Amino acid sequence: MLPRDTEEVYELEAVATLTKRRLANWRQTPETRIPGDEEAPELIDQLGIITLYPASPEVPNLYHAYMGDPNTKTEAKWDSPSGIVYSWRWTLGRREAGFYAVLVRKRPTFVSWQLLPAALRLFADLRMPDELYDQGVISSAAYRITQALEAAGGALTTGDLREAAGFPAGREQRTAYLKAVEELDTRLLLAKFFTPGDDDAHHALLYVRYREYVDAAERLTREEALDQVLRVYLPNAAYAAPTILARHLRLEEAELCVGLDRLVEGGQADKRTLPGYKGDCYVWVGDAK
Repeated sequence: MLPRDTEEVYELEAVATLTKRRLANWRQTPETRIPGDEEAPELIDQLGIITLYPASPEVPNLYHAYMGDPNTKTEAKWDSPSGIVYSWRWTLGRREAGFYAVLVRKRPTFVSWQLLPAALRLFADLRMPDELYDQGVISSAAYRITQALEAAGGALTTGDLREAAGFPAGREQRTAYLKAVEELDTRLLLAKFFTPGDDDAHHALLYVRYREYVDAAERLTREEALDQVLRVYLPNAAYAAPTILARHLRLEEAELCVGLDRLVEGGQADKRTLPGYKGDCYVWVGDAK
């Protein structure tokens, strides 16, 4: 058996190696950074789930990929790198680079179209608004928004949606509207998108605008969906810390660990104890075999 201090050195070296691999995959190094939004769609496709700004240490983000540095802080300034990346909501949205949602820690997140059915199966509430309202899952204010969108038969801009759903001008009504939208966003019931030549966000019901992805999600079991997500996530992340990752993705840790254990059983991952993390972590080894 190795002396304890020697074991700690080996563990720290292992973490350093894994972190280096993760940052390179997530394009968060000077050598691998993306120079602009033109390269962002390819990165979304590669990583599957990626936030706009830093939201979780266990999920990649476009801001740090643009900066090439995972330690760079954001700034509340338009004429800054933070302002540039903020504008990507429009440029990437107009190009349909990915599905735009409020997902990781309720922060702006892009999901690749290929992974969207699996993500919807895991993170979205696929029940109809009528059912959710009747069961007391969503409020009457949130339900009014879904009714307004259904009546419109398509999409509405923010201003038109507020008017149609009965949220007139005023700070109090704006607060009520944003709270209702948050209810729907949390359950991924709304789709937000941007159209060419229009700076205003458009809203639609997910099952109306992206019916084919919802249908594909409903054909998946949760086990199949989780396997798809992890087979994209883990090779790029190099390792997974399930306690943190589950919390930030709003998954049950036990369910996430069962999915990761399937990768271990298939010889594509190992369980290891890594310094600084609670419990076992899962390290990807599939590309090494």
